[in-house]
Amino acid sequence: MKELKELLFKLIEVGSPSGFEEPMMAALKSELEPLVDEVYDTPRGNVVGVQRGTDPEAPSIALVAHMDQVGFVVSNIDDIYGGSEDRGFIRFRKLGGPVTRAIQGQQMRLLTEKGPIVGVVGLKPGHITRPEEANTIPPIEEMYIDIGARSREEAMKMGVAIGTPIVYNAKPVELANDLIASPGVDDNGGCAAIIAVARALKETQIPATVYYIGSVEEETGLRGAGTVLYDLDVDMAVAIDTFPAGWQPDVVMRDLFYEIGKGPGIHVAHVSRGNIIVDHNRLRRWLVDTAEGNGIPYQMGIMHGGTDAISIMQTKAGIPAITLGIPRRYSHSPVEVFDLNDLSNLVKLLVTAIKGLDASFSTHRI
Repeated sequence: MKELKELLFKLIEVGSPSGFEEPMMAALKSELEPLVDEVYDTPRGNVVGVQRGTDPEAPSIALVAHMDQVGFVVSNIDDIYGGSEDRGFIRFRKLGGPVTRAIQGQQMRLLTEKGPIVGVVGLKPGHITRPEEANTIPPIEEMYIDIGARSREEAMKMGVAIGTPIVYNAKPVELANDLIASPGVDDNGGCAAIIAVARALKETQIPATVYYIGSVEEETGLRGAGTVLYDLDVDMAVAIDTFPAGWQPDVVMRDLFYEIGKGPGIHVAHVSRGNIIVDHNRLRRWLVDTAEGNGIPYQMGIMHGGTDAISIMQTKAGIPAITLGIPRRYSHSPVEVFDLNDLSNLVKLLVTAIKGLDASFSTHRI
């Protein structure tokens, strides 16, 4: 648990918004290189680590975690008052789906080529806020980041440019009962999981070949996972992600069944754009049987939102895929909360299940 927490906190410090995953690509490659037989990155940006199995007849499996997190990007540097004088305030837009109501008043970290710059998202003083404004959330187009620059020129000299990526500057904090609150749990938790699985299997002779994959641009349309498996000999895949949980005062369990602290979630299906997309039934039974046969806690339900498994199932001739995930509260905010025990049990479930993959395992549904 201690090693897993330290690994996760290390990854959270990296900062890797969608489309700007290079720092996480480097970090993931560095972590995997001493653990597997081969590691490389693709021109698209995906990272692939390969641990070769002992039996070519055993099904090969890909563990896929996305390297990107929700974030922002600089869209302009301007005078907030709309006049001719430049003031050095930073306009920005979303990458992925950060929750709008959580943005104002937050610290931000601008990942410039000269190094990180910290700023704050400003807001109108309460003393002059009109009553009709007091309980409204301004759109992202009206928000701005103050880095202390007195002009556009000064901001640019500091390294800020249009296209500079931005992440929340919040740090992970430990709550009671092994709970962690942090930005970027989605999907630094998944990246930590595949590294932890690779560590656990490093000295083990297993029949199945395992591909440890970091995908890009999941938050902006499951884009990286749709390409990464095309030139790989993969028979099945598990997308490792996080997902919204209920059991908080403003969420009814009719809408979100999962609960943090009750084990990793083995998804039956996703609700995506109004459609219910069912994960692979045979792989779900494989994970459920492993969990129940080894006393590993798990939950099973329907996830709201999509994961890389959706793209993987439509790749090539259709690769069997399922999502295994970590429930979290306060999704896509700077304070995503999850239970470290859920992450630990997810790793335990994957390690146990992969050890049991041999030539007798069939991915066919009937």
